[in-house]
Amino acid sequence: MDQESIKLIRHSLASIDLSDVEHKEESETERKEYCAAISAIFPRLEKTLKRFLYAQLMYASNEAETWERVIFARGTFNGLDIILEHLKQAHNEHMERGVQNNFDKNSPLSEL
Repeated sequence: MDQESIKLIRHSLASIDLSDVEHKEESETERKEYCAAISAIFPRLEKTLKRFLYAQLMYASNEAETWERVIFARGTFNGLDIILEHLKQAHNEHMERGVQNNFDKNSPLSEL
């Protein structure tokens, strides 16, 4: 599904899209450092977030007894998906630069 379709679907369901989030002004160096930090830990984050998405989907499909619960579960799912999409975008931006990752994987959060 293309990005415009996803944006349209999210907006029709009263949800934000990544394009709706205002990014603070950051220098090119700050952006590169942010993308490098995310890229260093992205494989682990992606695996964890996908596990959460699957667990949320299964729980909602098996346990939601009312429409309100389904709506709440969909919101939770969408929130996790937006975060995953944002992190993936930063990771891909770093990979497209073809930059060597000199980021300390033992201390990734100190740089965020």
